Amino acid sequence: MNKLFGILIIILLTGCAEQRIIDDLALMNAVGFDLTENESNPLKYTATFPIITKDGNYDRKTIIVDGKSSKDAREKVRFKTNFKLESGQLRVSLFGQKLAKQGMLPYLNSLVRDSSIGTRLKLALAEDEASEVLLLQIKNEGQNATYLEQFLTKLNRENFRVNYNIYQFLRDYYDDGIDPILPVFKVEKNNIAFNGIGLFHEDKLVEILKPSEARYLYLFREEMQKGVFVEQIDVGEEGMASIMLNYELNNHRIEVHTTRKKASIYIELIGDVVEYTGKEDVSDPKIQKKIEKIITKKINQEGKELILKLQKLQVDPLGINRYVRNKMTYKEWKALNQYQAYQDMNINVEANVILNSSGKWK
Repeated sequence: MNKLFGILIIILLTGCAEQRIIDDLALMNAVGFDLTENESNPLKYTATFPIITKDGNYDRKTIIVDGKSSKDAREKVRFKTNFKLESGQLRVSLFGQKLAKQGMLPYLNSLVRDSSIGTRLKLALAEDEASEVLLLQIKNEGQNATYLEQFLTKLNRENFRVNYNIYQFLRDYYDDGIDPILPVFKVEKNNIAFNGIGLFHEDKLVEILKPSEARYLYLFREEMQKGVFVEQIDVGEEGMASIMLNYELNNHRIEVHTTRKKASIYIELIGDVVEYTGKEDVSDPKIQKKIEKIITKKINQEGKELILKLQKLQVDPLGINRYVRNKMTYKEWKALNQYQAYQDMNINVEANVILNSSGKWK
């Protein structure tokens, strides 16, 4: 009897389920958020989704509307397509620079409240407008959303680890000992190119680091494990030479002095020389020692310059304040003006570079 009752319930529930025909759905795969000059509709919302044309070809459709909020704009998008809008396949959410400077939290909250949006949603910034990036037609690349998603996955795989995932970004936002960062893309010669890292103070974009500056930021973040180091180094009488290392981060630790006025970032890189344009024989152990000292000095000096810049901007993407917080009671932490204390700290870089090999050739 119980079995019959169970089967009956299953049949009834199956009959109540909403049927969704894939050809009738607009499966949004990317959305963009920008600001408008219109006070009554301050948000420019760009939605893009794949379609099959009447000729049977795979294409995409992009709709741009202005709205009072993201949900208001999404409703307007709904009235501009004959397909049923679905957010479950959303892969990338892109934010224009002007909007990001005003604060992203209201738009992120709107996204996470949508139960159909999962952890696969990645975040990124557009150097100018998000709509410009999403509207670009890249020859033979298909969907811009897929292109951006693969680009972000590639950066993560190459250990340019930043908070691409919406929940990772919010984790760093709500953790009061670290600030989030996001990758920045721009339109360049009919292509979408990575162009640095956006630094945030809470949920507001403060500055964009160019890729040349951002490489030190990757080095000093604790989740970094390996990467590529490309630099111009001064090798003395020989002048400048280019060097490229594939490295592994053998050691990384951040120590805060008991006075909480001084901190040190210790890193040890073990690298293989992939390219060296100097005239000296880089396979010679003496030359390797010389280059190790040059690179170590360069990382210490330029790393210090970057940290001073971060302190001046009052952004803490390295999470120095998490180590400060661990040195005090909760009451002391809450009474502390953490960004002012962070700005006043003396933070040094103590790097150690070891060349493991000079490559396969010699």
